[in-house]
Amino acid sequence: MWDKLAQAKATGVKLQDNPLFWKRAYEHTPSEQEVSKVYGLFKEFWDVDRPLVVDPMAGGGSIPFEAMRLGLPVVAGDLNPVAFICLKGTLEYPAKFGKKLLDAVESFCKEVHEAARAELEEFFPKQQDENIYAYLWARTIRCSSCGLVIPLSPNWWIVRTGNDDESVAVKLVIPENDNVCSFEIVSSPKKHGLNPNKGTVKGGSAECPRCYMVIDDKEIKRIAQRGQMGHQLYCVCVKNKGKNRAKWNFRASTKQENEAVEKAEKRLKEKLPKWLAKGFVPTENFPETANDTRPIQYGMPRWCDLFNPRQLLTHLTYLEKFQQAKERLFADAKEDNEKWEFAAAVVTYGAMVFDTCVDYNCLISLWHSTRNKVSHAMSLQAFPFKWSYAEWNQLVPNGGYDWALSKVLDALREIVELLPENPPNPMVYCGTSTRLQFKDKSVPCIVVDPPYAENVMYAEVSDFFYVWLKRLLGDVFPDVFKLTLTEKDEEVVANPARFKGMRKSAKKLAQEDYRTKMEACFREMHRVLQDDGILTVMFTHRTAEAWSSLATALMNAGFTFISSWPVHTEPPDKYAKRGKGVLKVTVLITCRKRKVNQPGIWEDIGDELRQVAKQKIEEYSKLGISGPDLIVSVYGPVLGRFADYYPVKTATGKEIDPQQALDLVIDVLSEKFLQEAGIQNADKETAAYINLLATFPTTQTEYEEARLATVFGGLTTLDTLDVKGYGLIEKKGKNIRILSARERQARGIIDPYNTKTLKTIIDNVHAAILLYEQGGLIQTKHLLQEKNLDTADSPFLDVLQAYARYAENATDEKFNKDAALARALLAALEKTLEYAPKKGERLDHYF
Repeated sequence: MWDKLAQAKATGVKLQDNPLFWKRAYEHTPSEQEVSKVYGLFKEFWDVDRPLVVDPMAGGGSIPFEAMRLGLPVVAGDLNPVAFICLKGTLEYPAKFGKKLLDAVESFCKEVHEAARAELEEFFPKQQDENIYAYLWARTIRCSSCGLVIPLSPNWWIVRTGNDDESVAVKLVIPENDNVCSFEIVSSPKKHGLNPNKGTVKGGSAECPRCYMVIDDKEIKRIAQRGQMGHQLYCVCVKNKGKNRAKWNFRASTKQENEAVEKAEKRLKEKLPKWLAKGFVPTENFPETANDTRPIQYGMPRWCDLFNPRQLLTHLTYLEKFQQAKERLFADAKEDNEKWEFAAAVVTYGAMVFDTCVDYNCLISLWHSTRNKVSHAMSLQAFPFKWSYAEWNQLVPNGGYDWALSKVLDALREIVELLPENPPNPMVYCGTSTRLQFKDKSVPCIVVDPPYAENVMYAEVSDFFYVWLKRLLGDVFPDVFKLTLTEKDEEVVANPARFKGMRKSAKKLAQEDYRTKMEACFREMHRVLQDDGILTVMFTHRTAEAWSSLATALMNAGFTFISSWPVHTEPPDKYAKRGKGVLKVTVLITCRKRKVNQPGIWEDIGDELRQVAKQKIEEYSKLGISGPDLIVSVYGPVLGRFADYYPVKTATGKEIDPQQALDLVIDVLSEKFLQEAGIQNADKETAAYINLLATFPTTQTEYEEARLATVFGGLTTLDTLDVKGYGLIEKKGKNIRILSARERQARGIIDPYNTKTLKTIIDNVHAAILLYEQGGLIQTKHLLQEKNLDTADSPFLDVLQAYARYAENATDEKFNKDAALARALLAALEKTLEYAPKKGERLDHYF
């Protein structure tokens, strides 16, 4: 199956049948028997069959939604107003109004759409029998040397497949006398001598395609900040109408279309004063203190600057029609009665449709050349500057606004269908989790998936949607949208931008702030939780530092860990994440209030913690959990035992950080791997290299995943293995690649004929197999004798055997060749290759 997928991806040929056979977990609807059993367990534990479930960090609402599917009463909240709107749409309104929302939302949105389309159609002309779905634009600057207006783009692909006959690209036509480039759309670009990979931008700098002058990134930013960066339309993406399924067609823009763009800009200038007066235009400044200030750097200091004139005209027109339709909807509704609530629900989904359009139609929306679609701006949860971007046609039938509406309606329909027939009415609120509106000891069950330190700056990203939602729904939820932008000071994330310019490291201050706020949240949860209540924390962070912070916050808040459950949250070998080192488990940590403190002495409990680690490593390994997933799965039980003795101190009175307990997990895993690989006597760099190869048979992965594996495998740092150190791996951006014997020789890292370059056992193993291939057994034996590798206590043969096994399992052909040579050398030395299970091989598999 995976070979077929890989081939289809490489060639761009779509498979007829979907090979991804697994169902997503949420599609399982619990049977009456299953629900009855759960109620029985609740009754036995809490003496109520349907306990209240609270999630004060609910985000999009998946945890409370699943509780509602079991018929449990729910309270869900979030500090972020955008998340609050999602909770309204995911939990409260589907439970309260059900399927009758569908027709009402569709009717309201179509009213908005038809009114906006009537005013905007003249700015989106089209040719006969075609539907225009997107327009591709390049940002432009003027060359200070020759005066050419340079279209900025890193490449000129429109359709990029493995087959040149099915690929499409842009040919940049450079004028001799004029200063404005034109464009030709070329099919089979390579056949026509084009290299679409070569654009006009590389590494942040631009090159004039006429005089070849280079404009560096600093100058480009200065030009943009002066308001001198423009836009040029270079491709129109259409589907022609016909009897058969419409196919994509790409063409250059017409004179009429270019004039329509100018006309739209003129209309925007005419209408802008009125819209500004009404407060429709998001003129709020992009925060200068944000982590990602690229919009400001590239001349977009206000949120309304993230759109070209026609995009902004489109969104403001839809906003105007939205407000007019909303006014009619609420005309005879009184606040807080059911009719008003229903109207609020309808406009909430209408606002979701609107924000979807904003997400797909701005200056950071991209054309996806391998999938022939517009990619939404917030897919990266950041604000990268885009040299070229996509403008979608919001008016096109079955695309644009129609598509956004269908997505919202489909989601709403599915949510309603997944809920039980008479679902409980949830309580949804917008507020901080450090101040919960519950009495002391009143909540039986809290389930949270807390923010993971610095992973996502939720508030900063949410501002993109917030500035529009404030205008769409600010009068419906005035208390929620009273701030200029989203609340950031109370947000529980490690945000270094808040601490810039202070004497201490901004990153360290951010981590301390995160720990303090997380502890405050858990203390508040401890206050409202019943004495027999349960707090369940979902955590999937990869770093030991984050786990240590979480454990410290929970223990300081008065909790102890009862159990830790690793749950597979990704299907085995899911194609999209194959070889990328992505964690496949979420760890569910069950916590209760700590009733008594039994302070422990580190020297006394160390062996106990090691035993817990060994037991859980064995248990989870049998369930098929391995690599980085195994590490985070074992963290929970070890921290749980550590919490039983909190605070832990040395015999001399020094307090022990939970990080040291996690280090024991690393030690035990290291010992286990070295023993399984048979390389207990190898140097640490060799052990780390072999472990990387065993853990990542694709020979490449994310840096963070590799760092985790390296620590427990070789007790060394990943950076020392890079080409600047021992030259065992190559780091590129956020990824690393393991280097084979031949690659290391080709780069001059090792020389089999110069023993001074051979510093580690793996260096000697690589040199030996290369010598065996190039000079035969005699030269190889000479190396072994010279380096004293042929003695009984040398780990050379053990490492050679391990390398042969794990290199054979690799998906990289270079390593397979190395493995064949290593096997041949072992045979020549009259040694056998002991059996080692292949990656992923086991006697049974737990599902």
